[in-house]
Amino acid sequence: MESAKNKWLAFSALGIGLFSAVLDGSMIGIALPQIGQRFSVDLSQVAWISLVSTITIVGILLPIGNISDRIGRKKIYLAGVIIMALFSVLSAISQNFTFLLFTRVFVSVGAAMRMSAGLAMVMMIFGDKERGTGMGANTTTVGLAAISGPIFGGILVSNFGWTSVFLIQAIISIPVFFMALYLLDEKVVDGSRRRSSGKFDYLGTLFSAAAFAVLLFSINTGIRIFNGITIALCFLSVAALFISFFYVESRSENPILDLSLVRNKDFVLSISTRLFGFFAGSSLFFLMPFYIQLIKGRTPEEAGFLIFPGALGMSLTASVSGRLSDRFGQKPFIISGLFVILVASYLFSRFTPSTPNIVIVATLIFHGLGMGLWGSPNGSQTVSLVPRHLYGSVSSIINLIRTVGMGVSIAVASSIVTISFVSSGIEPNFSREVGSAFSPEKIEAFMNGFSTTFIALLIICLIAILSAVFSRSGDRESLG
Repeated sequence: MESAKNKWLAFSALGIGLFSAVLDGSMIGIALPQIGQRFSVDLSQVAWISLVSTITIVGILLPIGNISDRIGRKKIYLAGVIIMALFSVLSAISQNFTFLLFTRVFVSVGAAMRMSAGLAMVMMIFGDKERGTGMGANTTTVGLAAISGPIFGGILVSNFGWTSVFLIQAIISIPVFFMALYLLDEKVVDGSRRRSSGKFDYLGTLFSAAAFAVLLFSINTGIRIFNGITIALCFLSVAALFISFFYVESRSENPILDLSLVRNKDFVLSISTRLFGFFAGSSLFFLMPFYIQLIKGRTPEEAGFLIFPGALGMSLTASVSGRLSDRFGQKPFIISGLFVILVASYLFSRFTPSTPNIVIVATLIFHGLGMGLWGSPNGSQTVSLVPRHLYGSVSSIINLIRTVGMGVSIAVASSIVTISFVSSGIEPNFSREVGSAFSPEKIEAFMNGFSTTFIALLIICLIAILSAVFSRSGDRESLG
């Protein structure tokens, strides 16, 4: 951009859009117990509200990144805003659970378009020297939305019902569209993209979508079914789809995934850190609404105010760590943040039904500080390893890996808690429990699953730390 003022004005258009998109997901967590009650579905079923979004996003992020590099990031972003707004309204008027899941698929298509094009445009607006600053501002916006989500979601659900969390997305999309239309300069945000007129990689798109979708579906269903043959078939299918995808990409003229990235050891390590880091840190905001409302017996509004300090902690450190990583390097911040997540996971595993609210809030803040500390520097590190013309595709990969990590984390958490209920001979149906605490038997089953989940995530966090230790940043000048 020509000036700092123009730079931040352009970012505001993307920042408000990012804020509204993250707000959507963070508010839904508070609404899940009420949605379960409305449609009489259990925890593993209501988790599909989040999982169907995750599966859709990971299925189309790679092709969307490729398309945005070809036809324009701003165009893709604006189209995503419209799609997300329209289907959010349809989500609010859903009369059955199946139709609600259907509408959430298309909301997620719009979200993927906004995520992929938005991050690529942020990187173009700030340039190479302030990449960490831009990534930090991006992550801080995520944190602010995550702060607001539980509070607004709790107030909306308590006073207007669960449909209000969908309607608010459509309302906010109106100013988001016009700000992006008038404040984003196409010469800047679409600069350096690869304007390819070659044949689009339809086959690669198909295999990419199928591979990631089947991966998440297999994790979510395989853990709960706990049948060796079924699990083996699921993961053999995943392996076959990914092998087919890489084979197709190796022979494609215009692949949606540049395989030179896969052959870059440092890029793979940086992306692996991101995958396992978000895997380790993302189950929290899925499980905490159930813990606070159904174990502690609090209202949705009270749950929102108890949960928001964790997101506050993330927003406080994200911008600072992004700026400092521009000066001192990304690696120290990545490793330190992941170590905080590891310690927080252990603390969560020790929670009981009588854990004081002050301890809950303090642990949530500690966890949030860790998430903010490592996320922005890791994104900056990943971008430092790629050339500018791949920004659209790489921003898709960054968002894809984050979304896969979050989706796997939710799938594993919901499956472990469901198994805990089933192994205790209790039906994991929460539809009659909203508005009051669990019975003692259900409390014990839930807390066993809750504790087991965070012990498992602690181990995953160790893997993320090891990936970070062996990774390194790239040299922008050498990449061209």
